[in-house]
Amino acid sequence: MKNNQIGIVGVGYWGTNIVNVLKKIGVKNICCYDRVSNNLKEIKKKFPKIKIENNYKKFLKNKFDGIIIAVDTNSHFQIAKDCLNNGFNIFVEKPVTNNIKKLKYLDKLANSKKLFIMSGYVYFYNDYIKYIKKILKKNYLGKIYYVSCERLNLGPVRNDINSAWDLSSHDIAICKYLFEKNLSIKNIYGYDFLKKNINDITSISATIDQIKFDIKSSWLNPEKIRKIIIVGKKKMLLFNELDFDSPIKIYNKYANYPKVNNFKKNFFTQKANIYFGSTFSPKIKFSSPLENEMKEFLLCLNGNKKPLTSSKISIDIMKTLEKLK
Repeated sequence: MKNNQIGIVGVGYWGTNIVNVLKKIGVKNICCYDRVSNNLKEIKKKFPKIKIENNYKKFLKNKFDGIIIAVDTNSHFQIAKDCLNNGFNIFVEKPVTNNIKKLKYLDKLANSKKLFIMSGYVYFYNDYIKYIKKILKKNYLGKIYYVSCERLNLGPVRNDINSAWDLSSHDIAICKYLFEKNLSIKNIYGYDFLKKNINDITSISATIDQIKFDIKSSWLNPEKIRKIIIVGKKKMLLFNELDFDSPIKIYNKYANYPKVNNFKKNFFTQKANIYFGSTFSPKIKFSSPLENEMKEFLLCLNGNKKPLTSSKISIDIMKTLEKLK
């Protein structure tokens, strides 16, 4: 893995994070391309031993084992197409493209060349989300009634995709991973304040089978919030990504109405029975999701496994995102 030659297209904020992680896990041969010369200068300052290239055609002539694409969404398709046509396996930050036709084209192209596309849905590699999936499989919370997702902050503001595509796409991917089915969108509300036709605030209601979902996103919020609440028949779960001490809390609380045949004669109550039990915060060994994701990319490059966030997963998520335009 350490000897893999990795190319990176785009070394802005997120691309720099990726370079940092690759160096941390021992990747020595990294070459970066960015059309913004200042980005290349900055990345060279931070990591003097990496190679930089300001000529796109020369960059693609390198003998890379794989290329990571971390630029604006509107640029993904052409760059991904160029990389595949030059024989490179690719990792593309989410969403892979801005529409499903382009994504299906890339998927078909990759298959025809026996290459793979791995997409950057980083929560698939989050240890807390994996834990939640495990307890859902065990039916620990009981029948699931409701899931609420909130992803709010002040910025960063995008000008190429709306807040749902940028922020709620994470939660849509999480729900896909946890419940292994696509969300069925029922209603979408959005508000564009900063730029016409690009929603800064969105609210989505959806279902999977009988489970109800509310997914909220905003980059115009004074407080940073990253929360998922799952309401089950037996217990409730809160995942607060910003609570570093106890990110997951399981509440042994539930409510139910007693059966009518249990009522005593001449007795009736309109209130449900509320049960309050203890709250449990599991101790989970946590590792960086981005590190986990990059390690998986390297394993896939070396033929040791297929990507969890494959083209098929991206297409499924994109089917939902297409309904949010």
